[in-house]
Amino acid sequence: MNQVKNILYSIIEPLLQPETYQSLLSNLIMIIVYVVAAWIILHFVNKGIAQFFKIQNKGKNSNKKRSKTLISLVQNVVSYVVWFIVLTTILSKFGISVGGIIASAGVVGLAVGFGAQTVVKDIITGFFIIFENQFDVGDYVKISNGGAPVAEGTVKSIGLRSMRINTISGELTTLPNGSVGEITNYSVINGEAIVEIPVSITEDIDKVEDELNDSFEAIRSKYYLFISTPEVVGVNSITNNEIVLRISAETIPGEGFTGARILRKEILKLFKLKEIKMPQPMMVQYEANQQNNA
Repeated sequence: MNQVKNILYSIIEPLLQPETYQSLLSNLIMIIVYVVAAWIILHFVNKGIAQFFKIQNKGKNSNKKRSKTLISLVQNVVSYVVWFIVLTTILSKFGISVGGIIASAGVVGLAVGFGAQTVVKDIITGFFIIFENQFDVGDYVKISNGGAPVAEGTVKSIGLRSMRINTISGELTTLPNGSVGEITNYSVINGEAIVEIPVSITEDIDKVEDELNDSFEAIRSKYYLFISTPEVVGVNSITNNEIVLRISAETIPGEGFTGARILRKEILKLFKLKEIKMPQPMMVQYEANQQNNA
């Protein structure tokens, strides 16, 4: 019974001392100071990182999407480092051995690692994606795994464990890096807009080509995504009532389909303005006696 009383007294006795609350208050203030200082440091460091990559981006051959990806990565790594330093500093102020915790964490981490292989795979894959420059933030990609499509859309962010992809239908997909297999990046090389335009067989094809070529320079200057002036490649096919012209133009990466849609719209407007005829369905009428003779 006396042992129980001694234990209770050892617990309650410090709570009755003013020094206990003074020490608690001072430690609480210290924690707040460290957290605020870390937040201020991160604020200025993150701005410095962004400014550094902004300066690097001023060159003619700069890759803004690559810089945006690296800004996010470096800021995340710096955040982890700063908060780890703050945590270990606070623990040491309370007399807790940080070295012992790290040693224990190594043993525990070895045991837990076998059950966290997926997370480790995600992080390793994330390193390869970022440092091999497989794709960047803002790229339009299609990701598959074992031949099965996983996600397709615009990359919004890339982290060490996961990435976010905004699909063409508007959904935001968070994808673990470890699930990435085959990657098709549509934003690396220039795109190509190819359209086929049918024209009536009665039209003067040379005149139609001249009208199209005269309008293409204005189309290029009107839309930023065209790298080269569209051109009539030639006649792609001929039937009994139409001639099909193939038109091609080089676009910025990932904008081939958009360029094709723009060309169709502008060519339709030109045809209406210049009264260029498009093919009409032909109706063939047979006489009743011709059918019987057949």
